[in-house]
Amino acid sequence: MSKTAHNATHTHQKSKAQSNAYGKVWLFFIYYWLIFGIGCYLGQFLPMQWRQPLSIGLLVLVLITTFVNRARKYGLIISHIYAIVIGLLSYATFTYYLQSLGTDVFYKNVILAIAAFIAFGLIGYFLIDNAAGMGKYLFVTFIALIVASLVGIFIHNSIFHTIITVVGLLLFLLYTIYDFNRMKRGHFKPREMGFNLFINLLNIIKDVLYLADRVRK
Repeated sequence: MSKTAHNATHTHQKSKAQSNAYGKVWLFFIYYWLIFGIGCYLGQFLPMQWRQPLSIGLLVLVLITTFVNRARKYGLIISHIYAIVIGLLSYATFTYYLQSLGTDVFYKNVILAIAAFIAFGLIGYFLIDNAAGMGKYLFVTFIALIVASLVGIFIHNSIFHTIITVVGLLLFLLYTIYDFNRMKRGHFKPREMGFNLFINLLNIIKDVLYLADRVRK
């Protein structure tokens, strides 16, 4: 086999492997949405007094898995726990927004959030060569956002929560650019990336709905 033919075969195999990896990412993405959907359905049976402890527990879990290396070994289990618990907590949130915004405005904002997710993903994949340098800045902002969210549970101030939401929306839009860019460069594991994209889109949707609700008031 000539060198040119060998290179062509290698390129084809690499392209096929990359396509398979992309397919797995989107399967995991859908899978985590299904897990979330189950949690959301069960959320209608969640007593209100459980919501705050679960919210605090979820944020603490995220902090632990972010800083404790040993906890990351249980990423598969933790991602399922996160998807289920965030689903349980989201039932009341989505029900509120449906009632407050109305069905038409609610779904228009969900579509807007999905469109933003796709647009920023395409920017990260096609327009940015290497977004690796963003990672450390996004990480620091993410930690600050978690801490602010923990504080926000005990502070009932609309301006404070609006600031957190705006920062969160910008953060997860930038994370979408970053993650799609990682996919382009091949620096990802399918399950982890599928979960990351699920988290990005979910947070973008919730932040857009929150801001839409604030504007209407």
